[in-house]
Amino acid sequence: MDTCLFDRREALRVALLAAATLAARPAAGSAGAGEHEHQPKLELPVIAENPTAVPVRVWVEHPMDADHFIRSIDIVLDKDPVPHKGTFRFTPASGQAWVAFPMRSGTGGLVRATADCSRHGRFVGTREVRVTSDGCSTSSGPVARDALGNPRLRLARSGRLGEVVEVRTKIDHDSDTGLTQKGVQYVRERPEFFVKQMRVYFGRDLIAEFRFTSALSPNPIVRFPLKVTRAETLRVVFVNNEGRQWEVAERIQPAV
Repeated sequence: MDTCLFDRREALRVALLAAATLAARPAAGSAGAGEHEHQPKLELPVIAENPTAVPVRVWVEHPMDADHFIRSIDIVLDKDPVPHKGTFRFTPASGQAWVAFPMRSGTGGLVRATADCSRHGRFVGTREVRVTSDGCSTSSGPVARDALGNPRLRLARSGRLGEVVEVRTKIDHDSDTGLTQKGVQYVRERPEFFVKQMRVYFGRDLIAEFRFTSALSPNPIVRFPLKVTRAETLRVVFVNNEGRQWEVAERIQPAV
């Protein structure tokens, strides 16, 4: 047998096997996956005058196709006493991957958003924010529990079939981290109290789910996208960390 021919065939077989293995390997976070279209972007004030209600908007400019979409965005501010700010899950029915909400911050610092693509894995974006004072410490008075609920829902505008519109929701609900600052440390003074979850349904379909922490501001306004695909009922369900639940619904009629 021609050993040179055998060596060449074997080298070719190994090369083809290696190429197939590389092609099958997930391209999580790789530059080849289109880092620009996957990287989350954050919009925050440079200096937040009210640290109990720092406005945050996060988005990813990415298709929301059935087989390729942004599944979630997670927001963390590591230096804060309540570092985790929320996890926001989307579906192709959202039409776009973005959310806006107010958060508490105790120290400010580098806000980190991590987006999870259904095909290419996770990508990270960051932005710095400064606060003028501590927004995470609990107040000295009791938590307001006598006027909870009253959820509201409205569209910024009516949309045609296939368009993505902005939805705005609000609920009357206090937010308390239960923490107090003693020296340079935060210690727990009492239990947390906050809106823990927000579920968005279009008809019977769950199209988005947002999970908050006690870093969510009191009486929050939350904005998010909806792709208008038909005449249907949009329903938003709020659940707090004690299991109480409120919901609001509105009939969506596509513009003509």
